[in-house]
Amino acid sequence: MASFCPHCGAEAPEEARFCMRCGRERSPATPPPPPGVPPSAPPVPAYAPGPAQPSAVGQFLGRALRGDWAGAAQAALWPVGLLLIAAFALAIPSYGQGSDDVVVGFADRMRIALAVLLQGLGGSLEVSGGSSGGSLYGSGYDSGASGSASISVVPLLVTVVWIVALVIGVRMLRARLYARIVPGAPDSASAGLEAAVRVALLVTGATLVLALIGQPEIQGVSLSTAPFLTALWTLLLALAVAGGVLHGDDLKYRVAAARPGLRMTVRAFGTAVRATGWVLLIALVLGWIGLAIFGEDGGSNPSDLADSSDDGSTAAAVGAVLMLLPNLALGVLGLCWGAPLEIEGRGSSSFGSGGYDKESFGLSRLGDELGSGALVYALAIGVICALVVGVLAARRSPDRREQLLSAGLFVGLFLLLAGVGGLGAEFTGDLDFLGSGSGRIELGLSVPDALLFGLLWVGGAAFLAPYLMQMAGAGTGIVPAPVPAMPGQAPLPAMPGQAPAAYAYPPQQAQDPYDPGAVHLAPAPPQGPRPKRRVAIWVGTIVGAFVIGGGAAAGVLLLQDDGRDGSAGDGKSDTKGSGPVATRTQESGDPTASPAPTPTPTASVDAAAPTGMPEVPAGYHQVFDEKGFSFVIPDVWDRIGIENDSQITYAGSTGMEKYVVGVIPNADYTSHGNLLAMEKHLKEDKNKTNYRRILLNTNTFQGEDGALWEYTYENEAGQTIHGIDQSYIAADGTEYTIFLTGKDDIWTDLAGTYQVGLDSWRLTDTE
Repeated sequence: MASFCPHCGAEAPEEARFCMRCGRERSPATPPPPPGVPPSAPPVPAYAPGPAQPSAVGQFLGRALRGDWAGAAQAALWPVGLLLIAAFALAIPSYGQGSDDVVVGFADRMRIALAVLLQGLGGSLEVSGGSSGGSLYGSGYDSGASGSASISVVPLLVTVVWIVALVIGVRMLRARLYARIVPGAPDSASAGLEAAVRVALLVTGATLVLALIGQPEIQGVSLSTAPFLTALWTLLLALAVAGGVLHGDDLKYRVAAARPGLRMTVRAFGTAVRATGWVLLIALVLGWIGLAIFGEDGGSNPSDLADSSDDGSTAAAVGAVLMLLPNLALGVLGLCWGAPLEIEGRGSSSFGSGGYDKESFGLSRLGDELGSGALVYALAIGVICALVVGVLAARRSPDRREQLLSAGLFVGLFLLLAGVGGLGAEFTGDLDFLGSGSGRIELGLSVPDALLFGLLWVGGAAFLAPYLMQMAGAGTGIVPAPVPAMPGQAPLPAMPGQAPAAYAYPPQQAQDPYDPGAVHLAPAPPQGPRPKRRVAIWVGTIVGAFVIGGGAAAGVLLLQDDGRDGSAGDGKSDTKGSGPVATRTQESGDPTASPAPTPTPTASVDAAAPTGMPEVPAGYHQVFDEKGFSFVIPDVWDRIGIENDSQITYAGSTGMEKYVVGVIPNADYTSHGNLLAMEKHLKEDKNKTNYRRILLNTNTFQGEDGALWEYTYENEAGQTIHGIDQSYIAADGTEYTIFLTGKDDIWTDLAGTYQVGLDSWRLTDTE
């Protein structure tokens, strides 16, 4: 009969004296009960397996959920209350709505304000409407819509103020937490992280509720804030901020004390955060001052906004500018360091005139628009901001490794903010304020250029700043290596609040003046005034930093400009003295027009359309379009899109230089008359000024009657645009317009491109 071990519970034969599992001696067998006595219950084994213990993560979460929720609620009230107060303030203006035609009431305006503010916490704003109907903001706003539009922008001021409010609440919680912690308790090391989890959960829950509330529907137009995505980013941000404040001291003094590399990283990150705040503030202030000095209209005039307050745009503009102040500071800093601001648009139909377009605004264009004084001022801002980073790193960091690490972390923060601080907009459908079709616009700093120039400027400043501070007599945080203490010598006494020194300098022993073995040195000569070289050294060092950083930025910009100017270089034929001259049967030139400054491409006067495959020069390729034509374009160009089923765009990566080929069946007019009508519309366009006709003549193109129009104008950015259009009506009555536009300063290359396109033009059979 089997029995069980009283120690481990293992089954063993009854006659076994020792347990075969644990090796302990088993108790003797219990004798059977006497006759007539009922047997008692079997004895309970002495060993009973205990319940499974939770894991370390489970124990941590259990302590976090059983902790002080009242204190966490007080800390979470600060950022949540900030959002509510800001939304209330933004909802007070009526935004141009009269007292009689209020369409969006106070409650709806507050919900819209919440939707806008929550973009600073990672949310998105999407507007969708199903019908063209009433106005969202009364008669002053026309927001009829049939489609959807989304705006992606992170107002960094909202993010910064939200973080500050959370830090204030969490610091109050930290004082309360420290009063309750028992030193040496097993859970004292993780008490800060547990409190951070409670605060983050409360903030996230409240933010989710606000995001769900901030989704109004007004007159068929609905707003969406992506509430769950907002809650996710809020949770991560709240965990990082609350954990850093509540657990920062423990991380700095207990955990990092045993790991010097981690301690150095924590200190360097703190320096990088401080440097980022100071640099953005300096860039913003100096940027506004520069705009006031070098702006074409002397800077922004507040009275102009006051004059336009009738439609409510003033309040909206002021609120948008305030929320985007850090974003503007990032743009100023990147521009002053050489990283251009880029705007990129893609779309179809009436959005952005269709196709693809890309513009950039860098230092070279800043000099062209505002003059050389503005360029020098921008480079001076770049020098000041870079030196601020280097000086802060030198003052707070104890060695060169930590200084360079601080500079590298600053560049990383700068790139992160540059990546999230841009603006993006996308729409699909028929929206009155954007047009019909679909498209996307992106505006922001060029991140690759920001990386390159950030490393150049900040790296140079981190190298020069310690020497500047040493020349100025300021401390740099770098101390000389201590001299080891002499054997048997006690270390130097510590200053109040400092740890005892591990090393001491050897004491100086007084020499007996009558000791014959003593060496007597002559007294040092009196020191005269130090040479006044400090000013010269300062000036030379700053000039050197200016030359290094500014020269590197200018060099890269020149290389980029050369690349753009030569983008149409290889394979383009020279138009001087080449190609047949067009037959001009009617002269309708503008008497005020001046002769063309560059060679004008010429059209073919063949009696019939050419046949066979055209010659494709190096750097070009032939394209065959489904609309029934083919021609040769540069290798880097391709078909971008089609508008109104009649205008096909071919362009390169920048979108500034492009072909627009028009195909209009059954044309009941002449090409010359059509070009005259187009010229009239161009002259009436207020966005295109200083129009100048170079020529507008009738001609013969590939044996058919046509017309050639060449002109220049200035766009809104002040750039001179050069255009040329060869139009003709084919034998089947279809009019073809071969239209090329581009910057006037590279028209010599574009003229060659256009000549290649005309020479290779063919009509194809698409049936």
